[in-house]
Amino acid sequence: MAKSKIKNALARFADFWRKPQEEDLSKQRTTITIKREMKGGLPANEKLLRGIYTGAAHEISLASYLSDGMVDVPKNMIGVPSIIPDEGQDDKLINELMPLVVDEFPVLITTMLVEGTAWRWARWSDELRTLTWEAIPDSSITSMIIELDTGEITEIWTNEQLEYNKGEKNVAISTRKRHITKDLITEEWTGERNEIKQYKNAFGIMPIPFGHRCYEGSWRGNSVYARVLRWMKAIHDIAYQRDTILAEYEPKLIQTLNSKEGAVAKWIQNNEEDNELDPFGRKLFLNQEGESTQFLFLSSDATAQHTQAIKDNELKVIKGSGIPELFFGALATGNHASTEADKLLALDHIKGIRNELTKGTQQLINQSLKILAFMRFTQPPQVSIQWGNLSLMSENQKAQIISAYASAIVPILNNKAISDEGAFYFTKKLFPDFPADNPERFMKEINNMGFKKKEE
Repeated sequence: MAKSKIKNALARFADFWRKPQEEDLSKQRTTITIKREMKGGLPANEKLLRGIYTGAAHEISLASYLSDGMVDVPKNMIGVPSIIPDEGQDDKLINELMPLVVDEFPVLITTMLVEGTAWRWARWSDELRTLTWEAIPDSSITSMIIELDTGEITEIWTNEQLEYNKGEKNVAISTRKRHITKDLITEEWTGERNEIKQYKNAFGIMPIPFGHRCYEGSWRGNSVYARVLRWMKAIHDIAYQRDTILAEYEPKLIQTLNSKEGAVAKWIQNNEEDNELDPFGRKLFLNQEGESTQFLFLSSDATAQHTQAIKDNELKVIKGSGIPELFFGALATGNHASTEADKLLALDHIKGIRNELTKGTQQLINQSLKILAFMRFTQPPQVSIQWGNLSLMSENQKAQIISAYASAIVPILNNKAISDEGAFYFTKKLFPDFPADNPERFMKEINNMGFKKKEE
């Protein structure tokens, strides 16, 4: 019976590769009704993913060093968005909001990359008398309703267990369940705290999911670890086995003695110091004729295969994660070393994450300004968000560009080889922070620096 099953399995496997050459294996052979889930996606395995980042997940902690290139380097390059008011708009509320943005945004990015989705809910705290962005763990969101026509989230259910101190050694546990809609918020507390309360969602604001690498139709994203999690686990297991071998296999002392009576006692007497014999602490051994001292060490290639497998798996993590190898520093060497082309990939990677963040950030900023404006009895300003300039150039490269630019821009303008608008365009491309926002002001700044455009 077992042989028959194996034979059938091998036949099916062989049949897969023996299909006609003209058949497209990526297409279905018949048209079927597709089941499409509109549930927003599955929650993250928060304990494992966060444990990888912090090193607290012991079953994979020896691969946690990869988190620097996968999370921290991109986070630092992404930076914090600037809030730009439209012309004529007051920036007082923006100045009040920016400290919150600066403090919370790096945390938001870390959570999004590690867990796949970071939820933020703009709310006013009566207790603190300030605006807050509540972070809702993705794993606590048990269900959500998606509007079938618009794809928007209209209702959310959360369920989380909160453990907190009520004294120096007294720990309390309470469970909070919430049902959030645009009109009403219902909270049910059980455990140490028991109560049910409902209150109006005054601003009609729903929690916003910031998803990384969301698949079509899903609000929840995927962790940077998702595609390479098993390779990281393999790195941990192999490194643990290698280091266990090295830690447990200590050098062994081999002492050869002659066959004379009392040779053992005589050797000990000759080599002990202060009535104590420490073979591994001695630098010199006293041996008689026919005696010798040797040490047995682990062979140099005993763990070579382990080390090579770890390096190979590191490269698979770099390739499989889709994160530019430049971010991993010294891990990428030899033929895998970063090049100028990899710098462009690195910039594109950061721009891609910024694009994922932009829509939700714009929405969160506008909601926050709406709340602040209501509390300050004023109107919220019309704003847009702007990301900082990205560059992987060295200071020497920047100096060369500035020198070449300064030598070229004035002759080009004087020879009428380019219009004022064209010169302004290329200047802003090279130096986005140049203090000019239109061609007229740009030419004024050029003239102020002592360069005069020739008169026609």
